[in-house]
Amino acid sequence: MKELYEKIVKKGLERGFSEVEVYAVERATRSFMVLSEKISEAMYRESIHIGIRGALGRRVSGIYVNTTQFNIDEVLDKLFSAVKSTPEDPHWSGFPPVIRTPHSTSSFDERVITMSEEEYIELLKYSMENFKKPALAKGVEKAIITEGGLEAEKTRITVINSHGVARTTDLSSLHIGFSLSIEKGGLQADKSVFYSKSILNEKELEKVLVEEGERALFFLGSKPIESGIYDVILEPLVTGAILTYSLAQAFSALEIIEGRSPLRGKEGSSVFNDKINIIDDPYLEGALGTRSFDDEGVVTSNKPIVERGVFKNALHSYYTAMKTASTPTGNGFRRSPAAQPTPRFTNLLLRPGSGSLEEFMRDLRRGIVVYEVIGYWMSDYTSGSVKATITHGLLIENGVITRPVKGVVLGGNIYEWLSKNIVEVGGDIRVIGDTATPSLWISNVRIGGE
Repeated sequence: MKELYEKIVKKGLERGFSEVEVYAVERATRSFMVLSEKISEAMYRESIHIGIRGALGRRVSGIYVNTTQFNIDEVLDKLFSAVKSTPEDPHWSGFPPVIRTPHSTSSFDERVITMSEEEYIELLKYSMENFKKPALAKGVEKAIITEGGLEAEKTRITVINSHGVARTTDLSSLHIGFSLSIEKGGLQADKSVFYSKSILNEKELEKVLVEEGERALFFLGSKPIESGIYDVILEPLVTGAILTYSLAQAFSALEIIEGRSPLRGKEGSSVFNDKINIIDDPYLEGALGTRSFDDEGVVTSNKPIVERGVFKNALHSYYTAMKTASTPTGNGFRRSPAAQPTPRFTNLLLRPGSGSLEEFMRDLRRGIVVYEVIGYWMSDYTSGSVKATITHGLLIENGVITRPVKGVVLGGNIYEWLSKNIVEVGGDIRVIGDTATPSLWISNVRIGGE
């Protein structure tokens, strides 16, 4: 395939483009669905997504194709028309040149994508049994995996441009998730579990499944509580979900330049409590954002974004770096293959502090421990507003669990939470997807309940 991409770049230059770039994503995905304990047949699919961008001076545009069976000249004709009809970008400074040599990263696990169908099914059965086992051991009358599944994927990313960039990387990913329903003494509860990594670690997977299965028992008889102001302790995965939607994109240089980020003009200033340290970590083992280069072929690097509460570095694509006379940071990623890359995190790491969720619970006088939420995607990074509905929580009074909680809304502002309202940052970090976050203890959180 690389030969095809190189040919496109070469022909594009011959056709008169001043610059040409090809970005390709080749995927092979195997998936299994689970419904009421039954595993469906495996589905296997392959796909290819190719984005071709060309420039004529400061006019630049792109086109998308999803097959390799195309006539290069016809595709370049379409690209030429698209570029000619695009207004000039006065800030365009070209596709990136070769910048540094990539580091090696832990982002590929051959075993994840080469298991037989029987091995995947055995992994699914093993996972379901470990998720149910704690509840069954405590004497529940019923424990059923209502839905879930497994997906294993190999992704090959290639970036080639007319300035000598020619990079390819293989990535693997494994996603396992279930919903468990239990019944005991006439009460019902459910619990979800997620494992989303680039590598398979059976011991870690089993630990996660058993812990979440044990927690299912906490939520028998959950119901709302009265509205008010509470201390809130966020479980690590909830921390990651909320930060992703209420804060992460605010560090994008593009959002800052275009005035959508509350962090505009605050680089070098204290924006959070000094307990808060946020890293862009492209080398985090097992995380899905682990990459040696970004979608432009620019080498990634480990860098502090917030250090002891001070906003240190914005995330840059090559375009935003050149526009602001800054250094490219290797954070240019695409929403679609032919789109111009925009800045975002590789992996968002909130550096852990000390203490655990359980230790925080013992010290809590009155508050809610939050294990699962929905609707967190309604949070808004342009204002920092946080909004989510608690589906799995525990009301704590004087260090003692008094009742399970669901169906209440937590709200607030992430900048207030991480500055004047932060009590503790936990040491119990967990990696899932492209986030690595610990528990957070936040005071004075608004809860909308009964």
